[in-house]
Amino acid sequence: SNVKDTLVFTLFFVVVSVSLQVILGLAIAQLLNRKFALRNLARAINLLPWAMSGIVMGTAARWIFDTNYGLVNDIIWRISGARPIWLVDVTLARLAVTLTDVWKNTPFLAVVFLSGLQGISEELYEAAKIDGADRWRSFFHITLPLLMPLILSMTIFISIARVLSFEIVYALTQGGPGMSTALMSYTVYLQAFRVLNFGYASAVAMGLFFIVLVVGIVGF
Repeated sequence: SNVKDTLVFTLFFVVVSVSLQVILGLAIAQLLNRKFALRNLARAINLLPWAMSGIVMGTAARWIFDTNYGLVNDIIWRISGARPIWLVDVTLARLAVTLTDVWKNTPFLAVVFLSGLQGISEELYEAAKIDGADRWRSFFHITLPLLMPLILSMTIFISIARVLSFEIVYALTQGGPGMSTALMSYTVYLQAFRVLNFGYASAVAMGLFFIVLVVGIVGF
């Protein structure tokens, strides 16, 4: 059951986190590519979460998702009068770990996509505008096709990084409640260095290696 839980959560975490990071990364890159006052400062501030250590972000997230004093629950309480128990409920704890990962790592993707956007000629957009294309059409027929090689290569890269994630779980939930938020890499750590069950930890590590290999080959 523990192995199944770990595999299910690792899969959920990778798919949801990568999807959100790509979508939000593209959206942030589009915003940061526009001309506005203090644009360079906004770009620098965007990178701050990514520049911080995963342990620091996980610890900050533990306060943010705190039932009584957390920022998230304060907002939910003002709107609905409810205070969800984020780190005790299995589904909410999994969501908290995934959202913290998205918060930390999306800025990096946004900067990569921003560099891709800057390589697209303005003349293409001007020509599309003359032909009567609105912003959405320009996005789906110019921006997206030209960025697609970059999006695909970055998706592979960050998928592998997500499979190997460790620090956020360690700092935020320590695998709890039960083992419901223990990613495979965290399970290797628990089995090897907490329980001293090196054989089992090695077997999970080999499974992890196999998953990364498959993601890499499929991506390639």
